[in-house]
Amino acid sequence: MLRSITFNFSHVFQGVIWNMKISEDGKIIVFEVRNTETKIVTFSALNLDTHKFLWKEKMLEEPWWINLTAVAGDIVLFTLYTDTNNPDKKAALAYQLTNGELMWWNNDFSISTVTANAIKGHAEKYGRREMALDIRTGKETVFGDFLFKSVEIVRRPQQYPAEHEYFQTVKTFFNRKFNLSPTTALEYLEYDSLIFISCYLQENELANYLFIVSADGNLLLKERLGEHLKGIGLDTFFVLSGCVFFVKNKGELVSYKIL
Repeated sequence: MLRSITFNFSHVFQGVIWNMKISEDGKIIVFEVRNTETKIVTFSALNLDTHKFLWKEKMLEEPWWINLTAVAGDIVLFTLYTDTNNPDKKAALAYQLTNGELMWWNNDFSISTVTANAIKGHAEKYGRREMALDIRTGKETVFGDFLFKSVEIVRRPQQYPAEHEYFQTVKTFFNRKFNLSPTTALEYLEYDSLIFISCYLQENELANYLFIVSADGNLLLKERLGEHLKGIGLDTFFVLSGCVFFVKNKGELVSYKIL
């Protein structure tokens, strides 16, 4: 079957897309976006079916020292750093995924493991104490052995450094096919008879490109993800529900459909 790629949607955020978490059903992405000039972090939840935001550019009470930790069921978990001089001192907050409203918070809890029903972690105030909280109420509970098992619906690439044998194979292909010479590292994924390669090219400075190639070697898409780079990234793209997603120029989410 001949495959093709068509533009799906894109959205530009006012800052750097620092982190993304995907809901278990693969229908919602929650974003952590940081603006280094204003020192403000905002959070947004995007419905991938409608391309509309459930909530957008939400600021929490702490403007900077907080990050997105996990999405479990219909709950979004955040970690707040309560003492900027001591990163071990943390608080946990839970918000409703659908409307972005606060459900509960715990001012002395560091999250380590998240399941469908509970959060495992520890408190520090009176000496380190391992404990678990009910994910819906934030009240202490018994953690048990009910680790949440979810089907991995997101396809992510494998990274290969320049010294890896597979990197050299791809580099030879690029030299012959496109007269290009990848450097440093690349990320590779085969999906639905297509080959996805995120690699780095030395232009004036280091630049990151995404190539999508058909099984017979035809180029379907070439996108520059970033330029003037100081280093390489990890998970520069992913495939979900028949679409490829990537961040362009640090602040733009772009998606193409695989047909």
